[in-house]
Amino acid sequence: MLYMTPFEVFFYATSVYALPSPDVNVTTILSNTGGPSLPFITPTGQTALLWASIGLAVITSFWQGLIVTIVTITEDQGMWTFRFRIARYEHWWWTVVSVMLSTSFILIIFSFLSGNSNDSLGVLTLSTATAITIVRYAIPAWRNRSYIQLRWLSWTGPSRTGIASTFGKFCLDSNSWRSIQEMPRQARIVPAPSDEWGWAINPPRGIWQDPTALLQNLDEKTISGAVYTDGQLGPCVYDDGYTRGQVSLLWGEKEGFRRRVSRAINSIPNSLLSSVPSTYDGFNGTGLCLAMGILGRNKGLAPFQLVFDVHDRRKEANGISRSDPHYKVTTELEATSAWFPRPNKVMRSFYQKSMEDQYAGLGPEFVSVAVELALILLDCPSEVTKRWLDQNLEQQSMQLNIQMSDRTKGSGTAATPAELQTLYRASYTSMIISLNYFDQIQPDVGSTHRPDLTCFALLWLAEGGLEPKWWKEKWVEIRLNAEASSLKGRWKRAASWLLGLGDAPPQLNLAKWPVLAPNEGQSANASPAK
Repeated sequence: MLYMTPFEVFFYATSVYALPSPDVNVTTILSNTGGPSLPFITPTGQTALLWASIGLAVITSFWQGLIVTIVTITEDQGMWTFRFRIARYEHWWWTVVSVMLSTSFILIIFSFLSGNSNDSLGVLTLSTATAITIVRYAIPAWRNRSYIQLRWLSWTGPSRTGIASTFGKFCLDSNSWRSIQEMPRQARIVPAPSDEWGWAINPPRGIWQDPTALLQNLDEKTISGAVYTDGQLGPCVYDDGYTRGQVSLLWGEKEGFRRRVSRAINSIPNSLLSSVPSTYDGFNGTGLCLAMGILGRNKGLAPFQLVFDVHDRRKEANGISRSDPHYKVTTELEATSAWFPRPNKVMRSFYQKSMEDQYAGLGPEFVSVAVELALILLDCPSEVTKRWLDQNLEQQSMQLNIQMSDRTKGSGTAATPAELQTLYRASYTSMIISLNYFDQIQPDVGSTHRPDLTCFALLWLAEGGLEPKWWKEKWVEIRLNAEASSLKGRWKRAASWLLGLGDAPPQLNLAKWPVLAPNEGQSANASPAK
């Protein structure tokens, strides 16, 4: 059953009231001002039309002022989860405002034509306000709605957080986190301003606390009384091979937590957080905002060790030089991309400056990843970016990490700590490859859209690693084939260059592990892929 909104009731009641009664002699209705006159509207109807128009305009102005005030407060107080959440409905709000103002304008036009000629100033004012609202706000809001949704996904997706290694075995599923949440505490957990969900008619039931806050002041003995564990790392914890007393927890809605904006947003310039982001120089900041949201969630434990050899420093250190120094790895990424010709590549120098200001402390390779990711996000169709984010392809494959660390309780051979570290260090290159060569035709198959295993093998080979003991197991073949068929174009050479090799080894398969050391001086092929 459909119900009329208060606005519809008000509109129809006013329209009915403005019409003449059946027994009214319309020939006696004359304009007192000598202006235009509609003979079928009574003097009472004239007054009703005028006040209906004024009332509707006042109501619209009041509610619009209230919404603007709420938006201003959320931005000033850093309540970015609330701000980004309500921004997803801005195009509908501006549509409602436009309809209400248009209705008010139509009513005052009828009032003017019925004899209220003194309403000419009101006609001019409402026509201007209506036109500005539609052209300046409503239409741009509808055109920008895809970006607003991508911004929400980029900033509120699953996050990687370092926790004490003793807690890794207790991080199982949403039930285990609920048990941890319900444990008694000495003090109340206070959320950061950016975590605030804000007002909602039907708020989500997810855990609002940060996982590190839930684990604070707890010990292994205390948690073991509430959460059963078999002693292995939980299915949402990466085993990256590091022995620093920390493990990397991947947490989000799947683990029972409520979506929230990454706290990395506190370091982002306000110019990039508006609905139409821009750099200080006035350039399009869309790619920067999306990339910073992703990079704020997926760094892991050692971001300064992530490999992305776009400037050939690793290859040069290993004796590999290019015959044509002008043919860069970035050129290969652009020329063979699924989004060729990559029109926004001209923004590279401007984005480089912004990313250096933001991430210089994490090293040049991290900055290069940030620049490339931002540029690809500018060129990639919004529907593809949404598919990519919905599958959590910005995150290292948890499925592969569990398989390599042999947490599946199978008969496989576990990878060594060095191999697990290499898997993590190659993860950013895998992320870039997965988005740059995304095949739209392929179904959404999850983590195999990321060539994590292939990139591990390339980096392991580039650093002189021997064939892993588990390399000929059946799951390796299945994974390699899935990765190879999930991406589009000649992506392996770009991946090899980014991971320190001169070219893609032709025999990277189960039959034979390549015997290739980078210090043998193999030169990178300098010609574009054909």
